[in-house]
Amino acid sequence: MALTVKEFNQGMTTQEYLDQIRVNKEAILAVFNAGEVSAEDKEFFDSLHEPLRLAVFTADWCGDAVTSAPPLLRLADATEGLELSIFNRDEVMELTNSFLPVHRHGTLPVFVVFDQQMREVSRFIETAKELVPALGRMQEEIAKAKEAASTRGDSLAEEGAASQTAIRGRRMAYRVAHAHEWGQVVTRAFTALVRTGLALPPERRPAEGGTEWPPPQG
Repeated sequence: MALTVKEFNQGMTTQEYLDQIRVNKEAILAVFNAGEVSAEDKEFFDSLHEPLRLAVFTADWCGDAVTSAPPLLRLADATEGLELSIFNRDEVMELTNSFLPVHRHGTLPVFVVFDQQMREVSRFIETAKELVPALGRMQEEIAKAKEAASTRGDSLAEEGAASQTAIRGRRMAYRVAHAHEWGQVVTRAFTALVRTGLALPPERRPAEGGTEWPPPQG
C-alpha cells in the first residue's frame, strides 16, 4: 500500500501530536525535552539538496514509541531537510503494516523516509538495534526490583493488575531517566540508515534498520 503526497500531508505536526496525546503524555514530553540534536546529524540533513519526507507511525501507549519517537520528532523540527508527518498507528493499522514484514505486523513505532517523489529511502522499525542491550538491562533491573520487593513483601510483588501497572510505571520512569543517552543512540542510528538509503541505487531501496526479528521457521 503506497502513501501518497495527499495522505502524507494529512498527518500531524510535532505540536499537533504532542497536544493530542492522552497516554504517557508526561513521559513523552520529558523524553522530547531531554533530546539534543547533534551538530553532525543536523548538518547532514541541512546539506541535502532537497528535503526528505518522514512519516512516523506511533502510539502513545507503546514503550518503544516513548523512547524512539520524541528524539526523531525533535530532529525533524531542527532541520528543513526533513518534512515530518505523524500518524496514530491505531488509526492507520493497514497502512503501517504495509511497511512491515508479515511476521512483524503490529510492531511500532515505524519511521519511513521518502524522497520528494514519495519513493522510499529507508525504513526504521521500533528502535535502534544498538539500544537492545540497554533495554535488556532495564528488564533485568526491574525484575530484580520485583524480586527484592517480594522478599520484603511490599506492593510491587503483588499479583494482578496493580503489580503490572507498577512495573509499567517503573519501565516508563527508567526510559525517562535514560532519555538523553538513548535519544542520541536512536537519532544516530536513524541518520546512519538514511545515509545508507540515499547511497543505494533506487532499485535497492529502501534501506531497512532498527530492531530485527527472525522470521518464523518452517
